[in-house]
Amino acid sequence: MYLRLIFKTYPYTLLFIALFSAFIINLLPGDAAIKSHLSLFFQIGAGINLLARKNRLLLLVPVVIGTVMEVFFNENPTTTSFAKLLYLYFFVLMSIVVLRQVVFTRKVCRELVFSALCGFLLIGYMGFFLFSSIEVYAPGSFKGLSSEVPLILNDLFYYSFISILTVGYGDIVAVSWPARNATILVVLVGYIYSLVFIARVVSDFTSNKV
Repeated sequence: MYLRLIFKTYPYTLLFIALFSAFIINLLPGDAAIKSHLSLFFQIGAGINLLARKNRLLLLVPVVIGTVMEVFFNENPTTTSFAKLLYLYFFVLMSIVVLRQVVFTRKVCRELVFSALCGFLLIGYMGFFLFSSIEVYAPGSFKGLSSEVPLILNDLFYYSFISILTVGYGDIVAVSWPARNATILVVLVGYIYSLVFIARVVSDFTSNKV
């Protein structure tokens, strides 16, 4: 009962922990594919908890299909790419709920702060799934990637967050037009989100403190 109350009361805090846990898990030694699936398990669980509150369980059917495809049909590039797009769809759903929370909640509280942080992390994750789909469907779209599949996904995860953080070391480069266009889109969305929404939450939080 107490655990259920936590899930119901702090959905955005739990989502932030699940999204951020991937960076901690990736620091640990072990197989890259196993760590990736473990991170995804936490994120899907937190996402279902978030979306279930909004009676959107039917919308989660594509995520189940994507998980089955990822586990049992991961040898087929087209199937793998489609599974990544279904995960992207799932993360877009979460982003919509998070964005509504950030835009329409007027009272600054811990959940609002965590929802704003979740929004930024979700942009990075959506960029990762978008870049992965492009690379799987059209290999060679990005230059500087590793040769093994699990490491390629790690590289694209790194590339997505390095891009939205506007660091851009140049060790991984988008070379095809779809990859370049997707990079521009992800960076632009991340920049606008930081400029408008996170700035508003920080401003409201500071005003309340004063």
